[in-house]
Amino acid sequence: MTSIAWNGIGLVAPSGWEPSAVERDGLLLADADGPVCELKWNRVRGTFSFDKHIGKLTRGNKSAEVRGVDDAETPPAWAGAMARLAEAGLRSKSFLWRADGHRGLGAALHHPGTGLACLVQFFIRREDDEPVAAEILATLRDHTGGKTAPWTLFGLTARVPSDFLLDTFSFRPGHYRVAYWRPASGRNPGRAPLGKGPGAHLDFERFAPASALLKGTTLEDWCRERLAHAPPARVPAENGPGVVSWRGAARTSLLRRSLRREVRTCGRAWLTDAGNALLAVTATGIASLDPSIFNDICGSFALVPEEAA
Repeated sequence: MTSIAWNGIGLVAPSGWEPSAVERDGLLLADADGPVCELKWNRVRGTFSFDKHIGKLTRGNKSAEVRGVDDAETPPAWAGAMARLAEAGLRSKSFLWRADGHRGLGAALHHPGTGLACLVQFFIRREDDEPVAAEILATLRDHTGGKTAPWTLFGLTARVPSDFLLDTFSFRPGHYRVAYWRPASGRNPGRAPLGKGPGAHLDFERFAPASALLKGTTLEDWCRERLAHAPPARVPAENGPGVVSWRGAARTSLLRRSLRREVRTCGRAWLTDAGNALLAVTATGIASLDPSIFNDICGSFALVPEEAA
């Protein structure tokens, strides 16, 4: 089994299930035979309607037959999963769907405390898929209520302060990048576009293979040339065995300091003991991160051991 966490939600899935599509508020998981689970979520304010949320499933597929599942026909394993979700604060309503010769089992979920609204559906190919789906559904959790939130995907894991919002991401061969943004005005993405205006960027990057990338250069020089938010030449770096770190003013002037618009930057890059990878965390913006918080963030960013992936 492997943990998957992304933009506020998480679950535990079989090791053969991998994300085949990643959206800001959505995941499609697949195994060797095709799609197995789809999740879509958002945050809602005010009243929540399970029927309207389930109705979204048929908007893009008019041929789909979707209906709710009553208690009398709910499999015991699925009923147990519903009970475990309720213990975690999630209200739920189950549904069945059929379309184009395929069938599925799913649930609409709502957390009144955080506003999470989630649709999760499993593609059922065989009868023994149903208890597996129930076991996985029971592990689904809303991670937005704490001081930090995890993300665990494609062999990487980290924890992010909850006041940062997921901005952009890319998972390309040799380079994974997940970028967060915290607006200076507070956590309200409706006030300004993500990543724009005063605030702070928090970036996680993974590069591989490190031995090939660093051939003929130093870790510090490579970071200054290749990182998305590379430290400028004016910011000194501290070097140690397999690690480089920095903290200072990326853009400064008397006017910037008087207007409190000085751009601060801090970062750390290091080589992993296993996996031949280079990991880097950078934080850049007018609101710098406290060193202890930044250290905790860097400490949380790691490769997931293969036996746990």
